[in-house]
Amino acid sequence: MAQEKGNYGKKLWRTDGKCSFHQKRSLAEGFEGKHIALIGTSSVEWMESYLGIITGCTTAVPLDAALPCENLIDLLNRSDSAALFLSPKLKPYLDVFLENCPKLQKVWMLQEEVEDAPAKVYGIGELRNAGKSASADSVCPDAEDIATIIFTSGTTGKSKGVMLTQNNLASNVEAVKITAEPGTAMLSVLPIHHAFCLVMDWLKGFSLGATLCINDSLLHMVRNMSIFKPDIMLMVPMMIETIYKRLAAADPSIPKAVLAEKVFGGKLRIIFTGGAHLDPYYIDRFAEYGVEVLEGYGMSECSPVISNNTPENHKKGSIGKPLENAEIRFENGEILVKGSSVMRGYYQMPDETAETLKDGWLHTGDKGYMDEDGYLFINGRVKNLIILSNGENVSPEEIENKLALNPLVGEVIVTGEDNGLTPASIRSRLLWKRRHWMQRQFRHSFRHFWMNITEISPPIAALQDWLSAKIRLSATQQKRSGDRMS
Repeated sequence: MAQEKGNYGKKLWRTDGKCSFHQKRSLAEGFEGKHIALIGTSSVEWMESYLGIITGCTTAVPLDAALPCENLIDLLNRSDSAALFLSPKLKPYLDVFLENCPKLQKVWMLQEEVEDAPAKVYGIGELRNAGKSASADSVCPDAEDIATIIFTSGTTGKSKGVMLTQNNLASNVEAVKITAEPGTAMLSVLPIHHAFCLVMDWLKGFSLGATLCINDSLLHMVRNMSIFKPDIMLMVPMMIETIYKRLAAADPSIPKAVLAEKVFGGKLRIIFTGGAHLDPYYIDRFAEYGVEVLEGYGMSECSPVISNNTPENHKKGSIGKPLENAEIRFENGEILVKGSSVMRGYYQMPDETAETLKDGWLHTGDKGYMDEDGYLFINGRVKNLIILSNGENVSPEEIENKLALNPLVGEVIVTGEDNGLTPASIRSRLLWKRRHWMQRQFRHSFRHFWMNITEISPPIAALQDWLSAKIRLSATQQKRSGDRMS
């Protein structure tokens, strides 16, 4: 792989001449070394702009278009973005961005032309035309230059800007061993600002010579599968579960092959999934329709893939084998990762960087283990462990996954409180807080639980039988109470 300065970016990411226009013009207008944000949903213009940024000596900052305006302002300022590519759908935010983001020098709308554009605002067509006169030999980035800053979701605290180098991205794309013939259709349904979608759908897709199809809305996902007839897709478990509900609700007299062609388009063979635990039940069910579901594991800090199952090497229930560029070890059960895909650090957050990166090892925060065949498994989060009074550590995720298999349970949350509970006791309370509302809901279904677990002595597998009995008893009692109130 070429890593010499001046050629690295060209060889890795250039797909056609249009991308170079953005690159050249950005350099010509003095954005060398600057950060350029993108806010929008999947589109040709968005990806064209992203490639133009990272192939030049500039850093791309993709942001979640679904965030509230004040959150976007905060991220634009925290990322020190000097320019912005903005979706026309977010034009109402434009004046607010210009007023509250003093470092923004220019805004390019992701459309050909902008009528009555205020100062600093241009259409993407102007950028393309201006770039045609730039030198064809514009300087390309070095392998260790920061290509992109991807912000974490911030679910466990303040969102962090993950700095990924050109080599981080290229190394991850190369290490993920997915083979496909040129022209293989891939339907992109995940948010494009996510590392999983951005790197594995788009950059990996480009490296394979795949045909990338854009899903315009999650509401249209099934319709678009039948239109584009993809061979490969990336999904998160929630999507897989939603699709299966449609399959399960179909007339049982319809042959599975016929139903699969109608729902999936007739060509889908592989779904790669990650981001959360997937019940192996769905892997078996999708196999009945001729679709192989392969689970993987990663995080933005690792560009993002750490391990994955492949058609040639897979084990149900695992998150696959580590990539060839990733070294794995365990510290008190926590998964630690080292390798060429590991981030440079968090942007302007040295304390958080030092806490996560120690001697080159990335502390994932996930607990797991590796079996004798080299497959990686996750069994919880470090910070989520419930420590029992006898000193035993219990993973709530492991219990949640087991309880969720029960057909009577739609959602379950496991937590540890109230240390005064006696051993082997499990108590449950409903999420609903208002008694009259709760009673109405029980007339329809009993689906949502908050399990509070402090001491557990029976095996986890035994919880299913206990839960089924508990649900039936509680539902009966509540129904009777509701009938009396009626």
